[in-house]
Amino acid sequence: MKELTVKELYTLDETIAKDIFEGVTYPWEVLPKISRFIVELGNTLSEEEYEKQGENIWIAKTAKVAKSASITQMGTVPAPVDTGRT
Repeated sequence: MKELTVKELYTLDETIAKDIFEGVTYPWEVLPKISRFIVELGNTLSEEEYEKQGENIWIAKTAKVAKSASITQMGTVPAPVDTGRT
């Protein structure tokens, strides 16, 4: 599975998300870290360039958002329930 490692798939020097990949071998290992990373990154964004709307939602002031668009924060996803069915 060497071809699926972070080292083989990505050039981390070209992304602001470089730190999230520290200490992992495969890309899917960062999934539990993404939410925290986004919040931490969002809190570092320039208030001159981004407007914070709601909790942990940042929109570039130059962005054009359709009036019909819904921009909301997603909640946590509940764990699957074992119903005993197959």
